[in-house]
Amino acid sequence: MPRTPVNQLRFDMPVRKQTFLLRDKIVSTTRVGNSMLRVTLADRTGTIAGVMFDVPGNVPDSLEVGRGVEVAGKVGEFRGQMQIALERIVPVELDKLDEFLPVAKRPRDEMLAEFDALLASVTQPDLVRLLGAIFDDKTIYDGFTQAPAAKVNHHACVGGLLEHTLSVARIVLTACSLYPEMDHDLAVTVALLHDLGKIWAYDPMSFQLTDEGLLWTHLYAGASAVQHAIDSLPGFSTELRLRVVHAILAHHGRLEHGSPVVPSTVEAIVLHYADNLDGDARGAIDHLERTPSESGAFTDRSMMHDTRIYRGASDWAEGAENGPFPPSQSPLL
Repeated sequence: MPRTPVNQLRFDMPVRKQTFLLRDKIVSTTRVGNSMLRVTLADRTGTIAGVMFDVPGNVPDSLEVGRGVEVAGKVGEFRGQMQIALERIVPVELDKLDEFLPVAKRPRDEMLAEFDALLASVTQPDLVRLLGAIFDDKTIYDGFTQAPAAKVNHHACVGGLLEHTLSVARIVLTACSLYPEMDHDLAVTVALLHDLGKIWAYDPMSFQLTDEGLLWTHLYAGASAVQHAIDSLPGFSTELRLRVVHAILAHHGRLEHGSPVVPSTVEAIVLHYADNLDGDARGAIDHLERTPSESGAFTDRSMMHDTRIYRGASDWAEGAENGPFPPSQSPLL
């Protein structure tokens, strides 16, 4: 039986002997004392939740996050989100892993060329040494250019960290042209380094947070790696050290969002908003793509944005090039 990709699953659709990558599993107990298994199933087109009640004890132990599973059941709905009511789930080997890991939208070679050009655009001697100390390490370079940028919300794919970083750098470069008072080389450097810690914070197969990601966060992991690199460079500017590490630690913007400090330099402020803009915009686009168009003008609720994303009425979408209102109906006329 040919497998049905996640983005083609629909409500009430039966699922028989379908293979997925297991992204997550949680075993819990319901209010009436029954066991419950919740899983996240994935392929390169997206993810979908699965749930099984009265789970035999050996089933969860047989499943390994980051490996393949074969499932049977039926697509249903829970709190406005599609999920598979599982009748059966067993481990299997995945023959073609590229079918189950989503990849970045942009071609890899194109992104690598842009990344290398950005590295070469930095001319301040200490920052050149810092970027070289980090990205000349093949393990770090390969990890950085293949890692996901998130578990689900945005750029959750192979190469997602690189794609996100390049978008942030482009936004920062635009800000440099608007605000010539900014330090161009510092701004580009912190844009390239701000999410470095995600190499260690996310598992490259399951996209789950690692122990380091859970206990340290990617902000500390990245700032720590940069600090160690700086310590290996004799005579590195004390002022640049303060500014680079600060921007990495502050790029989430607020204490309640995970930053131990708020942005306190122009470059750190711009980095924070560039990071937010790309994450929020790409997250909304990805959420639109995950939600079937026949669901109506609004998607289901985006947990990232705490709202439903407006797609538009179908008759408007077909004529979107003319704007949201016909000229005679514009509210401004």
